[in-house]
Amino acid sequence: MNKTPIISLLFCLLLASCSKPADLFSSYEEAQSALISLNTALSAQKNSHATGLSNEQLPFTDAYLARRHAIYQQLMQMKLTVAQTNQVNYLVIAERFPERYFAWPAHTDVLSNMLSIVKNDAQYKNIEQWLIFVQTQLKAAEQSNLKLNKIEHNYLKHYVQQAINSTDTPIELNESLSVLNNYLAQYKPRGSIGLSGLANGSQWYQSKLNYFANDVLSPLEWLSRIDSKFKSMQSQKQHTMVEASNVSQLTKLLLTDSKIMGLDWSTGYTLLPQRANTTQPADAQLYMAMMETDLGVHYHAWTLSQARLNLLKRLNISEEDARILVEDIIFYPGQSFSFAPQLLN
Repeated sequence: MNKTPIISLLFCLLLASCSKPADLFSSYEEAQSALISLNTALSAQKNSHATGLSNEQLPFTDAYLARRHAIYQQLMQMKLTVAQTNQVNYLVIAERFPERYFAWPAHTDVLSNMLSIVKNDAQYKNIEQWLIFVQTQLKAAEQSNLKLNKIEHNYLKHYVQQAINSTDTPIELNESLSVLNNYLAQYKPRGSIGLSGLANGSQWYQSKLNYFANDVLSPLEWLSRIDSKFKSMQSQKQHTMVEASNVSQLTKLLLTDSKIMGLDWSTGYTLLPQRANTTQPADAQLYMAMMETDLGVHYHAWTLSQARLNLLKRLNISEEDARILVEDIIFYPGQSFSFAPQLLN
C-alpha cells in the first residue's frame, strides 16, 4: 500500500489546522479598524495616516465588496452588544440593495479623498481604473432601471468638473475624467429624488427606518405619529441653526469625543441610534420636521419643491437652510429617525 498520499494529506490538514485565517479578528475593535482602513477613499478624514490605496480599497469594486462581506461575516460570529449586533444586521441587509451600482456616493468627494493619499504612478492607475468602473456600474444600473437622482447627478458632475479644472489633478487621469464627464453630461437622472424611485427602494428605505428608529413600523404609521405630535406641540417655531457639512446634520450633532464607535462610514463610525438615546435634541421641532420630510421624500415621492416648502412651513429657516436640509435627507435616508424613540413614543 502506498502511504505517501495519506501522509501528504495528513500533513496538509495539520498545516491548515495550525494556520490562522488572514481575516480572523480577536475583537470588535480590530474588525472596526479593518473597515475604517477599507473605507479610506470614502472617509479620508478617518485615515490621515494612510500611505496608499490598494485594489480592495477602491469603493464597491468586487475586491472591496468581498473584503467588506468577509469582515461583516466575522462580526456576525462575535459576541457583541445589542447595539453593535443591530448595526451589523443592518449593514448585512444593506448588501442586498443596489448601493453597489453607485460606486461614487454623491455625498462624498471620493476622487479628492483618493488623490489626498496616493503616493505613486501605479496608484494613479488604480484611480483611473476606478473612474472607468464608476461609469461601467452606472451603465449596468441603467439596464436594471436604476438611476441617479438629479441631486446626486449634479454633485457627481461637479466633482468631475472640479477635478478637470484643477491644476493639482495628475495628467494621468485626464482621459478617464474626460470620458466620465462626457457620459455624465448626457446622463438622464430619474425623476424621483427619494429611494422609492429605485427598484426595491421601498424595502431599502424600510430597513433604514427599522434600524435608525429601533422599531418596526410602516412609513404611514410613523407619519401618523408625527402628525399627532405636531398637533400636540404648542410652541412657536424657533430659529434653527443649519450648516452645510460633509456629514449628516444628525452625525454632526452626535459626533463628539465620547462617541459610541460604530462600523458605518456614512455615519462617521458612530452608532447613531444608541448615541441619540443618550442625547436630548435641543430642537425637537427640527427633527420632527426632518422625519416628516424624510417620509415625504423617500416614501411619498415628494419633489424638491414640496420638501423645501414643508421644512419652511415647520421651521424658522431660510430658503438656503431648507435646501441644505433637503439634501441631507436625500443623502442620509432615515437617519433623523434616530430621535424617534424620544420624540414619538
